[in-house]
Amino acid sequence: MRRLELVPTVPHLFPATLDAIREPLFSHRSERFSSLFRATAGHLQRISGQRFHPVIAAGTGTWANELMVWNTAPGARRLLVVSNGEFGDRLLKQCRICRPDTIALKLDWGEAYDSEKIESCLAAHPDVDWIFGVATETSCGRANDIALLERIAGPRGIRIALDGVSAVGLAPELFKHGCVRVVTASSGKALAGLPGISILFLDNAVKPAASENRPESLDLAKLIAAETSSGMVRNTLSSMQLMALESSLRSIGGCIEYTERIGKLKTRAVEGLRKIGIEPLPGSNSPMVTAFRRPPEPRWSSMLKAWESAGVDVYFRPSYLEERQLFEIAAMGDLHPEDIDRMLDAVSRL
Repeated sequence: MRRLELVPTVPHLFPATLDAIREPLFSHRSERFSSLFRATAGHLQRISGQRFHPVIAAGTGTWANELMVWNTAPGARRLLVVSNGEFGDRLLKQCRICRPDTIALKLDWGEAYDSEKIESCLAAHPDVDWIFGVATETSCGRANDIALLERIAGPRGIRIALDGVSAVGLAPELFKHGCVRVVTASSGKALAGLPGISILFLDNAVKPAASENRPESLDLAKLIAAETSSGMVRNTLSSMQLMALESSLRSIGGCIEYTERIGKLKTRAVEGLRKIGIEPLPGSNSPMVTAFRRPPEPRWSSMLKAWESAGVDVYFRPSYLEERQLFEIAAMGDLHPEDIDRMLDAVSRL
């Protein structure tokens, strides 16, 4: 029986991607690799509406955020980070290492972006010219209101930088906001490739900021310059990972139908669990990941045992979920209604 991973760290690979990862490895300095790189970059440009330059490198989503911070923050007058969860707090820490004078607006955990609070913070700090935020706060399943940030930032000439690691692929609207200038992503989330590729979408009008203290591996200008070299990458990148990403991007296409399909799976999961008294966390509106309140013991342990017997994994082990008595169900990649039904059937009589 195939194990069913309904967690926000394991995408379900498309058939074309499964075929791609069976291919023999080849050199990242070959013409074949360069052609593959160009095709992958072309898919990413299409997703971003041709307005952004996609930078592709070996790394994690966290590393992509470091790349974003260290190539924007050094040239900013002042940063504001809006946080409403675990990964907003992580982004704040990353910004403060680079810029200790970063302003923090820490909302309640899972709280919706609040225009009054953001505008009040900006009024107190009129030198802010960059707002950093998380597009999808995975820790609570909230897709944050980036349109609200746009309405606030636009009249003030403020630019927006987004951790899009759990959003890109299932949030095509992100790239339509004119104030959004930098967005990060990862190959192993909603883009449904293998983990291990960092992606940074850089607005074509934005140039990497100069910095004397930036770590060498985070020099974005050098990563972009390497795209004219053999293989088009500065450092080693596995052909398997890049083939997986290119094939998954072909399978996803323009993201619209993919987003609609994944959204229907979310609705199916929410409605099915609600029938047995399991409620989603209010505001957990991301198509990719939904947070639910755990039932009291011993029912919760019984549900975990039932899912384990059915070969189903849900997400509950991180401390930020444990502390709040939550669990999450995620949908990414080649997932189908019968997969959601398998999860629901396992606990339908508990």
